[in-house]
Amino acid sequence: MALIIGSALAVLILIIVVLKIFRTKQQHKAASNVVFAKYTFEQLNKKEQAKVKEKAKAMVLASNTKMRGFANEVERYGWYAVAMDALGIKSAVPENPAWHKIANPYIAILPGNMLFRGVSTYLSSEHNIHVNISEAKNYQAKSKKSG
Repeated sequence: MALIIGSALAVLILIIVVLKIFRTKQQHKAASNVVFAKYTFEQLNKKEQAKVKEKAKAMVLASNTKMRGFANEVERYGWYAVAMDALGIKSAVPENPAWHKIANPYIAILPGNMLFRGVSTYLSSEHNIHVNISEAKNYQAKSKKSG
């Protein structure tokens, strides 16, 4: 009996570890999209930026999510990445032209996740590209802190 319980516990732990690894990989893809999208969006001209904004808004409205609009940079640039991919705009990050497929940027990764700093640090050290993603959970909280 103890052997069966021990085996079941080992399998349960293995499943938890595998799920955690899978979730972290998905979050890394989402973090990369957000950081790459912020950098790429800033490289676009005003006309291209307007197209991305409009496409992102249309995609949010067409999605199955109840949320509308963007409460923070993570949501905004997560959807901008999806929109740029749909528009055929490649990432401006050297050696990383493709976007990761993210089903719902609203829930893919939350503001303040350490993976944003990891991706930003990589871009800074490897490509001399400096991108910071706000940790604020909403734009109002960000503005209250700064003034």
